[in-house]
Amino acid sequence: MVQLTERASTELRRLLTDHFARPQQGVRLRLNQAGGLAMTIDVPHSGDSIIRRNNMPVLIVDGRLAARLAQRVLDFPATSGAHSSGFTLGWRSLTPYPTAEGVG
Repeated sequence: MVQLTERASTELRRLLTDHFARPQQGVRLRLNQAGGLAMTIDVPHSGDSIIRRNNMPVLIVDGRLAARLAQRVLDFPATSGAHSSGFTLGWRSLTPYPTAEGVG
């Protein structure tokens, strides 16, 4: 299962709030038409992997992607100005990232 840093968890929760997501919705990480990764707001489906925060879905990983992303970490790097670089999907390292609690 992909890991989620605290910064990424905070940004995902902000996105859900800003887009008026319902309590059962989270940000889905899925494949787009071109085979790249995309994010949408959705509800969990059977076979998905879900990272929860306060018992609410924050990140939903499409079941077909979960194994492929098992050694990855989703982060939202700190910015050095007004512009954000967005989410990054890096490889897990031996140094643990501060991760969001509540993997489910």
